[in-house]
Amino acid sequence: MRVSVDYLPAVSHWPGPGRYARELVRAVVALERAPELELVELGRAPAIVPPDALGLSGAERRRRVPLPRRGVAALCAGGGSRLVFGAPQVHHRVRPEQPGPRGVPALQPVAELPAPGSPGEARLRALVAAGTRLAVFAGWAAERLAARLGVDPAAVERLPVGCDHWRRELPDPPPPADPPTLLVLGRLDAARRPLELLAALERLRAGGVPARLVWAGVPGDAAAAFERALASSPARLATTWVRAKDEARMPTLVARAGALVHLADSEGTAVTPLEAFSFGAPVVATRLPAFEEALGGEAHLLDPGPPDPGALADALADALATALDPARRAHREAVAARYPWAAAARLTVEAWERILARRPPPPPPAPAHA
Repeated sequence: MRVSVDYLPAVSHWPGPGRYARELVRAVVALERAPELELVELGRAPAIVPPDALGLSGAERRRRVPLPRRGVAALCAGGGSRLVFGAPQVHHRVRPEQPGPRGVPALQPVAELPAPGSPGEARLRALVAAGTRLAVFAGWAAERLAARLGVDPAAVERLPVGCDHWRRELPDPPPPADPPTLLVLGRLDAARRPLELLAALERLRAGGVPARLVWAGVPGDAAAAFERALASSPARLATTWVRAKDEARMPTLVARAGALVHLADSEGTAVTPLEAFSFGAPVVATRLPAFEEALGGEAHLLDPGPPDPGALADALADALATALDPARRAHREAVAARYPWAAAARLTVEAWERILARRPPPPPPAPAHA
């Protein structure tokens, strides 16, 4: 089986879609019977990920196509699809907005549901109309996505995500930091509740918990408000904002965390909390369906919306109290161990085979309580 993959995100972005494409392909090429891969780097974004971080075997073919999206679409419409994508039998999409090879069945993973009526939703509708099969990373998302787009939930592939990449890079992790660190990963946006988190940190420290806060992420829509609040905060000397993107530091930051704080309005995968679980670290997160489904009841979950700083401080204190508990750490690691990239690769290849054979996805597993 020959499969083309939208691979530019893998070499041009460390997190998000970049990590997904990079780690999936790394795991696929390591399979005993790996399909033939055409890795198509479609677009002009510069490659920032070094070759030794890709984990490629050398047997796969890579195609760099530094053309804008419209140029590629025009080239394919004019009969040049083979020049861009080779001769795949299946195409694995990563970015819904990117063109694919004409007349080739495709799979489009959906990590987050786009807003109703948004351009992102319109792109997914167009892909479905063209025969592209969709995939989700959590069972609840299949029903939600199918209802939104009017497709049969049974026609949506359910694929797991992997979370063992940082543990692979740091097989002998250091112990959690002392004093304990509250770690946030991601852009400094209001949706991640930075002001409420700073207020909760102040309460913790006033109550005698010597916690520190490390925020690792680029400035977002709440950066200015956070800086103003921090300037007058009694916790300003206990707060560090790591603004530069430094992927090499990420595994150690997570391993040394007393707790990962991951507050979000909407996410379709639990990959970030699972990354923390892979090191045994506690997690405080929003009560989202993807998190409830994947985290095995081990995370400290808060209801969606702006949290009360007192309730958030209590959840942080409860999480930090378990940071060094060997049994709790082992349980969190066991939850993360259910999501290796090797399993994600194997099941994705099986999905490609079904798409090629025009077979439907298998029925979803029965609920755990059934």
